[in-house]
Amino acid sequence: MELIGKTTIHPFVFYTGKIAGYISWLVIVLAYLNIPGFQAHSSLSSVSICFFVLGLIFIVMSSIYLGKSMRVGLPKTETILKTKGIYKISRNPMYLGFDLLTIASMIGNFSWMIGLLGIYSMIVYHFIIKGEELFLLERFGHQYNTYMSKVNRYFGVRRDS
Repeated sequence: MELIGKTTIHPFVFYTGKIAGYISWLVIVLAYLNIPGFQAHSSLSSVSICFFVLGLIFIVMSSIYLGKSMRVGLPKTETILKTKGIYKISRNPMYLGFDLLTIASMIGNFSWMIGLLGIYSMIVYHFIIKGEELFLLERFGHQYNTYMSKVNRYFGVRRDS
């Protein structure tokens, strides 16, 4: 099974963006676990937890639906366009979940360093998504274009479809 595919943006930016997000998630998890040196901002802790749980739901649901099709980067082999399940409400539910985890970390931590890492990560994910969209348009053409006209990039079904 192919787990690593071709990156949609420069590999350095691709991987540093992912690592920046992972660091922010790790910090908030350590804060939730009350590990000394890591503290969640108490007045926003419940808001942060809600974003974190919602992010996990999106990630798990998209992972289950993708199954063996899941990989880091673009696939080198033939794939099937996924438009059902969670993909009916978001063209990028896994990235939406990643962004929600990052936002949870930024809200719950109130650290300028986590804020910078989080913003960098979310910007990189946006450019990864844009590259994936070009790939999907090339691979699936009209089928993906029709899907794009019905489902928003991050969240929501379009009313005019």
